[in-house]
Amino acid sequence: MAMSYEERMKVTLEILGRHVDIDRAIVPTDHIQSDLGLDSLGVMEVVADIEDRFEVQIPQDVLSTISTVDDVVKALEKLPAVKT
Repeated sequence: MAMSYEERMKVTLEILGRHVDIDRAIVPTDHIQSDLGLDSLGVMEVVADIEDRFEVQIPQDVLSTISTVDDVVKALEKLPAVKT
């Protein structure tokens, strides 16, 4: 069953919450690196967690277009599930 945008956002926010250390709620418009303070290693750890949780593979060309939390969720909508 496909997840709704809201469900994907909720899970994405939970994953990001485990990787960032900020004193406020993460919002969809947050820039992953400048607002949330993730460095390139942190971004890759988040990507790995998101790929595992949503059973997708995020190609490099898609990754390069992602800058905000909302971009992550919108990209997930377009990616096919990886067959295991």
